[in-house]
Amino acid sequence: MDPSLFEAIAKNERRTFMNLVCENGEIFQERTAKTLHTPLHLASRFDNINLVTEIIKLYPDMVAAENSKRETPLHEACRQGDVKVLPLLLDASPWAACKLNSDNQSAFYMACSHGHLNVVKLLLGKPWVQGLEEYSFVQNSLHVAVSRGYTVVCMG
Repeated sequence: MDPSLFEAIAKNERRTFMNLVCENGEIFQERTAKTLHTPLHLASRFDNINLVTEIIKLYPDMVAAENSKRETPLHEACRQGDVKVLPLLLDASPWAACKLNSDNQSAFYMACSHGHLNVVKLLLGKPWVQGLEEYSFVQNSLHVAVSRGYTVVCMG
């Protein structure tokens, strides 16, 4: 990934980011070398709600893009416990949250395993998450939360 693009995302520099995209639309398709993170993965990781909004407007399909671990930006937002970015991602592509990474972990699993109660509550409010119980994803996710000492996730 172009270092200027990475820096603009990491520093939440919307103007620089937009200038780079306007100068070269192809730059937006670049990924980081080893992890294959997209710009949306990074903006989600760095809690850059303005950049997440811009990226989704320009490339809504990027919400379902997978990195080298088959994780979507939703996995990243759930890992970070970001209740501001997550609704934007879910609105753009709710089914992307059902994707499993290379370790068979959903975004919901990420939220549970990191003890992010507000994210867990947000996801449990989505009807499709309740449907995942049939496949034991919810049960396994809540189990890992308890095993890591995040009992509040199960009581919340």
